[in-house]
Parts: sequence; C-alpha cells; structure tokens
Amino acid sequence: MVSNKPHEHDDIVLSGNCKNFMNNFVELLSKCFSVKDLGDLHHFLGIEVISTNQGMFLSQHRHINDLLTKFHMDGAKEVVTPLSPSDSLSPDEGTSRIDPITYRKIIGSLQYLAFTHPDVCFAVNKLSQYMHAPTTKHMQALKRDSG
Repeated sequence: MVSNKPHEHDDIVLSGNCKNFMNNFVELLSKCFSVKDLGDLHHFLGIEVISTNQGMFLSQHRHINDLLTKFHMDGAKEVVTPLSPSDSLSPDEGTSRIDPITYRKIIGSLQYLAFTHPDVCFAVNKLSQYMHAPTTKHMQALKRDSG
C-alpha cells in the first residue's frame, strides 16, 4: 500500500506479480508525490485482504455478519440461491407498503457486498427496482423469508 500525505491522506493500492516493475512504478510516483509504503495490505475499504500462494483473497465476512446483526437476521438459514427462482415480483405485489428506508439500506449494503460476491448481483439488481415503494413481498424476497 502506498500513501500520499502532503496535505491530506489518500491511499492507493498497488498490486502486481513483477516486483521490479512495481518498485520502478513506486519510484516514478515518488517523483511527483510524497509516498510512504504502508506494508502489506490487510484491509481496504472494509474488505479484508488475505494473501495466499495463489494471490489475494478478498473477504467481506465481517460485513456479512454485521449486516445479519443490523437487520435482525442473525439466525437466518443459508440458501443456495440469493433470490428464489419461483418468485415472480411486480411493483404492486405484496400485502402492504413497508418502510422504504430500511429496504434501501439493505439494498445498499448488498450492493457493496457484490464486490466480493458477484453471485448476488442479479438478485440485488432485481430487488432494487422496487426501492421507491417496496411491499411486504419485496422484503420477504430480499430477506429470503417465507413469511
């Protein structure tokens, strides 16, 4: 990780498999900016970075656990698919309107989760179509709750 600190703190992550190229690149950057090597990357923007022999493993395990706690889903069962394939959703489906703020918070949190879990992208995109006026049916689909 390289840090540029003349007036404010801005971080940039540099990664590569050629150490010589990376060293030359950092040297070029240091000619234009004040650069400080912060060592191996462990966390960045809330994403845990775990170095392995094969490369870097990105994890949002803590983010997932925080979401489950925040939205009272600690005891939720795991599911194979992020959106039930048998559910067909429409704007007016559901018994009543729900608080759109909570719905939007969950959707936003799941959009951030999609950085390391692309398997949720379709479901999040589909469910985000109902953010303006979500119903109980949309929240059930969002939480994969059978009601």
